[in-house]
Amino acid sequence: MSELQKPIWDRGEAIDPDMLRFTIGDDWLQDRRLVEHDIKGSLVHAEGLALVGLIQPQEFQALRDGLAKLREGFRKGEWTVEEGDEDVHSAVERRLIALVGDVGKKLHTARSRNEQVALDVRLWLREASGDVARSLERLIAAAHAQRTARGEVALPGYTHLRRGMPSTLGEWLGAHAKAFEEDLADLRAASRRIRECPLGTGAGYGLPVELDRDFTARALGFERPERPVTFTQHARGRAELAYLTALEGVALDLDKLAHDLWLFSSEEFGFVRLPVALTTGSSLMPQKRNPDLIELIRAHARQVVADRAALLDVLRDLPSGYHRDFQLLKPPLFRAHDRVAAMLPLTAKLVATLDFDEEKLAAAASDPKLRATERALEKAKSGVPFRDAYREESLEASKSGEDPARGGGRCG
Repeated sequence: MSELQKPIWDRGEAIDPDMLRFTIGDDWLQDRRLVEHDIKGSLVHAEGLALVGLIQPQEFQALRDGLAKLREGFRKGEWTVEEGDEDVHSAVERRLIALVGDVGKKLHTARSRNEQVALDVRLWLREASGDVARSLERLIAAAHAQRTARGEVALPGYTHLRRGMPSTLGEWLGAHAKAFEEDLADLRAASRRIRECPLGTGAGYGLPVELDRDFTARALGFERPERPVTFTQHARGRAELAYLTALEGVALDLDKLAHDLWLFSSEEFGFVRLPVALTTGSSLMPQKRNPDLIELIRAHARQVVADRAALLDVLRDLPSGYHRDFQLLKPPLFRAHDRVAAMLPLTAKLVATLDFDEEKLAAAASDPKLRATERALEKAKSGVPFRDAYREESLEASKSGEDPARGGGRCG
């Protein structure tokens, strides 16, 4: 177990090490993905301090050079946030002081870790949501490419998992593509929560010094500073929740696609063959190829729903202001992102390489019972009351050996 570093709030009083380890938890590990965002925010904060005269130009130069060296060293793998560090902010500050001396102690002037972590997470969310959006676009493109190539191929339309009406691969693929297009729109809408910059809000009640918050907001790519200053901590976790809500929608649609492919690729359906490279083998049965990928996509999709619920429970019933509870937002946030970020490229690859069995699809789609609704409506056009035409077709289905009671519920 690593030796605990002195926290940046240390005043020389005794600190119970067990308490400190408990409060740190695995935050040091979670924070490794925030290092570059923390350094980016620190660079702009240092420039803002110099702009209003809170540090001298030569001090800013030293801080800027030191932070740039830390970023380069992190990218090269020369250092990272360690188990003994309280968080990414402490780790960066400690190493900066070791690198540039006492001037490094000035970096935290007019700044709270409360606003610092809010900034880091928003910068991370901007990057993460952009990555997911690009992956969604590739999946949508793969679905549309398959639709263009095989869209006219017949496919039974199902309700209650029973054959209902004629449809096509194009309509089936189109529904999945549209679902992911709506998810993409939801993801972009969620970014509204990260358009304003929390830097300069302090611990949640502003700062008794004048900072150029417009400058720092623009420099970090935000639309404007967040106001009122009390809103930053009041709304902690809501940007994360909006992002996970969008990811939950993606997960639900991935789950539906995976479930369709799981059924359609089974021997009982035989509508589609999964690419061998995206299946696994059996440890006992040599003839088997297993759909482990789509089964795990389905399982991970359900876990994204659970991750969102876990994040929501951190926020539930808290009063306004900052609370250490917010530290526990990171694990479900990062878990859900990692799941979706891993699933989307593989799903796009899978959709692009699906091999549909047109002969089996044609045989299934030629079932005359699929035309029962069409025939009933034709009779209605000729003047037969629709309910009578409906009953006639129902009786015909019964005579052919298909019991309508097994064919679906009252919704049709």
